[in-house]
Amino acid sequence: MDYINKNFHRLMGSEENQKLIEAMRRDVDQFMPGFSDSADRLSRWGHYYFCDDDGGRLIFDLNSPHEHRCQVCGKVYKSEILDGVWTYFYRNRAVVMALVSAALYRATKERKYFDYTVKVIGFYADHYREFPLHNKENDHCGSYDTMAWGCGKMMPQGLNESIVAIRFVQAIELLRDEVDEQWLSGVYKNMFREMFHLLAPQVTSIHNISCWDLSAIGVIGLAFRDQEMVDFAFGSEFNIREQLKQGVTQDSFWYEGSIHYNFFLLEGISYLFLFSKIYGYDFGEESSRIFENMFIQAYHYAFDNQYLPNPNDGWPNLNLKTFSYVYHTVARAFGEDSPVGNLTKIIEASGEPRTILPLSEPYYCGNKVCLEQLLFNIDFEFGRFTPVERTSRNFPRSNFVMLRNKNWNVFMKYGLNGRSHAHPDIMNVEVMYKNHRISRDLSNAGYQSRLCNEWHRRTLSHNTVCCNGADITSVSPGECLYYDGGKITALARNVYEGIDYQRTLTVTEGSVEDEFTVAGGKKGIYDYVFHFESDINVSCGLECREGEPGFEDNGYQHILETGRIVTEEKTVAFRAESGGWKLDIAAELEEGQEIYLLKTMDNPVNQIRTTILIRSNSKDPRFHLTIKE
Repeated sequence: MDYINKNFHRLMGSEENQKLIEAMRRDVDQFMPGFSDSADRLSRWGHYYFCDDDGGRLIFDLNSPHEHRCQVCGKVYKSEILDGVWTYFYRNRAVVMALVSAALYRATKERKYFDYTVKVIGFYADHYREFPLHNKENDHCGSYDTMAWGCGKMMPQGLNESIVAIRFVQAIELLRDEVDEQWLSGVYKNMFREMFHLLAPQVTSIHNISCWDLSAIGVIGLAFRDQEMVDFAFGSEFNIREQLKQGVTQDSFWYEGSIHYNFFLLEGISYLFLFSKIYGYDFGEESSRIFENMFIQAYHYAFDNQYLPNPNDGWPNLNLKTFSYVYHTVARAFGEDSPVGNLTKIIEASGEPRTILPLSEPYYCGNKVCLEQLLFNIDFEFGRFTPVERTSRNFPRSNFVMLRNKNWNVFMKYGLNGRSHAHPDIMNVEVMYKNHRISRDLSNAGYQSRLCNEWHRRTLSHNTVCCNGADITSVSPGECLYYDGGKITALARNVYEGIDYQRTLTVTEGSVEDEFTVAGGKKGIYDYVFHFESDINVSCGLECREGEPGFEDNGYQHILETGRIVTEEKTVAFRAESGGWKLDIAAELEEGQEIYLLKTMDNPVNQIRTTILIRSNSKDPRFHLTIKE
């Protein structure tokens, strides 16, 4: 099997694809002639590159290495750390442009694009040993034997070094028939063998980063026929087969519980899977089955409009098209008529625009056509696919459920499989009504962003219950007590010490009913919160007085407005409106409960959501909310 589609050169000559070539030319020609880098420049962690005021990502401006502007509010930041992040983005751009340039050469045979790729890869290979060994915390190490876990050289951490390694091998694969063998040998010896010594000691657990490191080592090993590397990728203690066997739940979902990281992991492994096919290496029957099922199941936990739920760490507003490049990579290996090939065409046929990733961005022409589609599947008949029906599904080993009918999609997370990338939001729900987002998980901004840790990673920013103004402490799995496709009852024990949560969601064609009960016999302040999207106007006809939430941290300090609704009624009615549609909301109050209407922050936080908060000061409270057409 060849790396590139046999019809690539011919079909890139079509009128439509010539437009894509011109767009690729503009990108490459803007960057490559002025390419300049130095091992003296230190790269820093991409998660620093976010605005503290609103969580917006800063703009990577090729011409502004020392001033970094927020894409949301326009504030300009200056710091040595951010200059280092700019260097990280610059190198990532150089690596991606080297790959695109190699693809341009295969499409046009214009020599300058061949030369661009060789120049960039050659520079980093020639100088690789000169780059400082350091990690994202900026700890510098003297050798691979004494380095801290997570070190990189060109990049701020080993994870990013793995991404670079794979992209370089992909570019070389496109030029392999024409590159000089002596040059190739130098790249292998001076850079890729060094990367192996860097990455191998960092494969220490079942984790998404280990998978990327293993994939990079395996891809290099297969492409350069280095048996030591291949054996490490497939036979070391935490090898890629063990990663899939131990790290993927029986529901075909990565154990860390983040849909972003599930796809990030799939991206990393996808390259090793494809190179195994290209070089005739046995990936393993069980591993192949697990890997394929992960792509199939991902389609079934997406909302009907292709948007993805966003539990735990990740980025907001992701959809399946965000990750179409990963589907295209694996469809190349499985084939057009495979289940993954079919899903790839369904995803491409979706009318929803692709949403982007803020870090480690892949290459898309006009944010529509990914490079992988052109290289691997340019001859796919994209109009020929078999529709795949989505129905309600429970994923009990992953602590997720998706209830759906023709009007509603309701997703709930009812537990965790550990602390890694977890948010304190057990029993959180996300709701979609006829393709309109009613309430979504905010996910988070970059990990070093102030608001990521003061708001996005707090219990209060999610649709669940806060106890005494503190964050949920459990990182344990939940239990499904009842499920029939239209209703689920889930239980989470010791959400806080000695306190259990039980939530029942019932979805009919006309409504979503939510019953939330707390058990444990402990009196406290329990706040049930339900957030509505920033474009939805939520109103109540009752008097609303100013109030204070009573807590000053764990996200409460970021509540923008607090209005206590004055009522003696047991049922409080609200109206939610947006873009011509309306929904009725009814909150049933138990004895002594108070109800508030809040203004809270979105992601980015310059957008404002309306939040219903029901407060109980009793032990073992019950909360009840219904949303109706």
